Amino acid sequence: MVLRSSSGRRLPSTEDGRSARSSGASQPSGLPPAPPSSSHPAAEPLVLGTWTADSDAGAWGQALPAAAWRTVLGEATVTLRIQGGPAEVWSARAGRGRLLASGVAELALPLSVDGPDWFWVEGPADSVTWSVEGGVELPPVTVIMPTRLREGDAVAQAQRFARMGIVQRVLVIDQGGTLEDLPAFTRLRREHPKIELITQPNLGGSGGYARGMLEASEDPGAALLLSDDDAVLSEESLRRMLTYQALAARPTILGTPLFSSARPTQLLAHTERVDARAFQWRSADRMRGAVDLAGTTPADWDAVISAGPANYTGWWGTLLPPGTVTELGLPAPLFLKWDDAEYGLRATAHGYDHAVLPGTAVHHPPWNAYRTQMTWTARILHRNRLAIAAAYGAGRGVIASSLLHQLKHVLAGHLLTAELWEEGVDAMRAGPEAWLGSDLQRARADGDLVVQAWHRGNDLPGALTPTRSTALPLPVGVARAVARMLRPEGPPRTIISLHADDVHWRTTLGADAVVVTDGTGGVEVAFAVRGTAMRRMLRRVLRSHLGLARSWRSLRRRYGAALPRRTTDGSWAALFDAVSDATATERN
Repeated sequence: MVLRSSSGRRLPSTEDGRSARSSGASQPSGLPPAPPSSSHPAAEPLVLGTWTADSDAGAWGQALPAAAWRTVLGEATVTLRIQGGPAEVWSARAGRGRLLASGVAELALPLSVDGPDWFWVEGPADSVTWSVEGGVELPPVTVIMPTRLREGDAVAQAQRFARMGIVQRVLVIDQGGTLEDLPAFTRLRREHPKIELITQPNLGGSGGYARGMLEASEDPGAALLLSDDDAVLSEESLRRMLTYQALAARPTILGTPLFSSARPTQLLAHTERVDARAFQWRSADRMRGAVDLAGTTPADWDAVISAGPANYTGWWGTLLPPGTVTELGLPAPLFLKWDDAEYGLRATAHGYDHAVLPGTAVHHPPWNAYRTQMTWTARILHRNRLAIAAAYGAGRGVIASSLLHQLKHVLAGHLLTAELWEEGVDAMRAGPEAWLGSDLQRARADGDLVVQAWHRGNDLPGALTPTRSTALPLPVGVARAVARMLRPEGPPRTIISLHADDVHWRTTLGADAVVVTDGTGGVEVAFAVRGTAMRRMLRRVLRSHLGLARSWRSLRRRYGAALPRRTTDGSWAALFDAVSDATATERN
């Protein structure tokens, strides 16, 4: 029998069914025997994934996500080979596990349309290999890794990639100017000629990735891996992603499941999409927050099953197929945040698919809301969200979403976040001519000025005595927040102390002052929530969003026209030349 993958590739197959081969193996009745041996030498199988007991990948890296591979292989037959044991082979569909065989060394598993979502092995196996008959040519990989003032991370990450046989080039975009004269990095480049260093001023993630894409364009046949300098991806994960991508019928951009490097079994995000109405990131699977996989099996992993198509992947670890940049162009010059989402939307409009392959993983330091929303990044994040929404013709739902969140920020006393968002709204309303592609070198500084000014006017001594360390009941919190907005100023009565990871609009609602602590219990910051500042911010929010709604049609037209012009090779090359000339002038 000959099967074809969804891409039309011819996949020779064994008999359609399960077969087992082992000395003394036991298996449920009804499984067909192993197919007869052939006198012809067997072709080298196409390996979908390998796992060894000494790896740290756990069950996540060992299991085969059958539903995902079926997307590109069609109804092929996967061969499972187990070394060591005795082990059991399990399958799961819709959260229900089923024992298929025990004590086997080899088993043929069909990827039928109504078949399992997962296959996995339990027991003392030394190694597990999943493969199919047939083959596919894998392109080389060029890694693009921007970095800034994180020398230890940059050296370790470049070394990891340089040691991978499937990686042909590692482009390190240093935007802090500290690696060229760093002895450890100099030694690393001497040992691994595939590492190339490009130094430029800080143009944010989008500027770093754009520079790397331009440098990589001399080899359009390579797949491009876009990676953070502190996102750890194994060679096995990269090989699986590359194989899946090569088998796909349509050009497919591969993302990676995001795990916490602080808690390695905690899955933070899987498949995501940009919601068209509110124009915000949303889960495209069934995950609703982080999930700890410790002590679980694939029968417990229904949350990662897709609930709809993805339309972007996060650039903590994204693999672009060969030729993508030639067809789609370079990132939008947004400094950081939303450049990956915009590129995904652009790719979707050009017929690209997006996928995140279970079993692969990136481990990355986790983010928290406090450090994202109460630092300079919040201004850029919100400006970019509104700008990209306008460029892609979003309706006024994004304005309603922004207004709703701003009202929550005001009520919760997150007036720094509200201030940063309003600065972002003002920048966006000024139009693309005022900033898109021209503010990259000052984007961070502009946000820092807002943060510093706010802290000067609102910080309190860290010696405050908290009155509670948990959130107020919701009705009480709302009532106190409204009362705080209306009554005259006075000394803080409700002082809530929270770890930075727990700071959220709901947890600070009703506070007169907030004390934010770090992992050691020390005070990071303490700030006042003043009624006069709340009223002033509320008026500003209402005015800005009314103006945004009135000018939305014009803004959509202006951003829709400007964005394609700012993502070309020529536009970015001119920007890089201008920055280089300015830097040379400053040195002279």
